Amino acid sequence: MKKIHFKCVDLKSIKYIIFVVFFLFATIRSFSQAIKVSVNTDQPNIAISENVLGLSYETSIMAPDVNGLRYFRPDNRPLLQLFKTLGIKNLRIGGNSVDDPKVALPRLEDVRSFFEFAKLAKVKVIFSVRLENGEPQNAASYAKLIHDNYADILESFAIGNEPSYYKNYHLYLTKWKIIRDAILSVYPDAKFSGPDQNPNPELIKKIARDLGNPSGHLTQITQHLYPFGCSYKNPEVAWNGGDVTKLSAIDVHQAQKKMLSPDAYKIYEQTLSGFSDAVKGSTLSYRLTETNSFWFSGLQGASDSYLSALWGLDYLHWWAAKGAKGLNFHNGDRTGGSVNLPCRYAAFVSQHKGFEVRPLAYGLMFYSLSGTGYSLPVTVTNNLVLPQNIAAYAVLNSENEVFVTLINKNTNIDLGAADIKITLNQPFVNTSTQAIYLTSKWLNKSLEPYKVLLGGSAITKNGHWAGKWNTIPSNADSKTIDISLSPASAVILKIKRIE
Repeated sequence: MKKIHFKCVDLKSIKYIIFVVFFLFATIRSFSQAIKVSVNTDQPNIAISENVLGLSYETSIMAPDVNGLRYFRPDNRPLLQLFKTLGIKNLRIGGNSVDDPKVALPRLEDVRSFFEFAKLAKVKVIFSVRLENGEPQNAASYAKLIHDNYADILESFAIGNEPSYYKNYHLYLTKWKIIRDAILSVYPDAKFSGPDQNPNPELIKKIARDLGNPSGHLTQITQHLYPFGCSYKNPEVAWNGGDVTKLSAIDVHQAQKKMLSPDAYKIYEQTLSGFSDAVKGSTLSYRLTETNSFWFSGLQGASDSYLSALWGLDYLHWWAAKGAKGLNFHNGDRTGGSVNLPCRYAAFVSQHKGFEVRPLAYGLMFYSLSGTGYSLPVTVTNNLVLPQNIAAYAVLNSENEVFVTLINKNTNIDLGAADIKITLNQPFVNTSTQAIYLTSKWLNKSLEPYKVLLGGSAITKNGHWAGKWNTIPSNADSKTIDISLSPASAVILKIKRIE
């Protein structure tokens, strides 16, 4: 009889096998459990500004192009339609070019064309004037034109850009007040915002103290924020010699991870802390008047990828829920002052007879569909063995509708869709819940990277969109909804509360 020999298995191997079996069992079990999102409709938090969603442009864009055509003009129908479709409510003009001596100051006809566009687009305007080597008379001429014709759409004047270039704070303050007083001489009730600086808690606290109303006519503290840093490893090369061909981009894959990582909230919190400290005890509001993902015009493959849509959507909701008056995403075909680069982080760029709509635009528009009102407390319970990266926000509007936005920021397709159970503490009309999705084939790397769908439809180059909301079933208890959300996608649920 043939003997059967058993191989000896050491204790370490047995433990490893047990661990693997346990892990697989737990993982399978975890996918059968839904992530729980609880919304408390009884405790509305912060009132969300109607002007949260904004765009920012360089002052230089107001000048006519080589064909004598202005970007901002009242007959630019595709741009007007795009502003309407995306839900843009605020338009800031400024950037590095406002103080760049190599950039010509706008002419009055440029300013008039800009404001005629803004009036038709139904946006509020933050208008920047030059500080460095600025001319008080020039600022006053702009102010007179705006006062006489466009006072109803002006939110504020901004003076200069990024005053950190001034080593002497008192010199900066003196120059700022000279320009301010020139504006006040023709526009006595003008409002101002500032300092339009990269995060600098000490500076904005001084500005709030020295220029806040009623003494300084400042009504809003503004900063810039590019939370993920520079797009290039060696930006100083371009600064010193202007040779942009020698710029070396940072690692794209690491950059993409940063955009959707929960660690990003820590960066936002630092800037928010500075804002909160500066405006404490005052009536000043705060706003990010220039922001986007990576500074120096953005990072190709990250700032212009589908992930920017999910990032922008989450970014807007996070700041709106914290009380920010708004965010202006820097935009344009090219950005910068003396060092001028193609704009990789743009929401859209010019194309023949229209615009190429980039992924970020879809994130901005998706935010605008959730309406305005009051933010609601949301609790996410995610006890899975392999936790999904889910962000959740809720808004209660004046029509007693609750908008719940869910973002699946996980890009690992192997984890599959996230099963989510949404629970409201009050019953709702379970026959009228509607949903709209933001999706892309981005995870299939072979497909064109800008293929994004919102409500099943893309935004055309003329700014039109034909997407739809769909009615979805709710549970019989009239308090819960079960949905499945694919990796790298988002959904808004519009729920009618029973009064």
